[in-house]
Amino acid sequence: MLNLDHPFFAQLWRRQLTVIICVVWGLFELATGQMVWAAIFLGIAAFAFWQFRKVDWSRYDGGH
Repeated sequence: MLNLDHPFFAQLWRRQLTVIICVVWGLFELATGQMVWAAIFLGIAAFAFWQFRKVDWSRYDGGH
């Protein structure tokens, strides 16, 4: 569904920001009573976090 193994996400702050934005938006939806949207965004955050942990990001910085 989402290609998170991409050079765009090689920088740590981009990966963190992606997860944080999804979590914050999911919590906002939860606070406003929109349970379905909250579940969707929190699920996307969890999936992104899981995928980002699986990728070997060292190949994008020359193996350092």
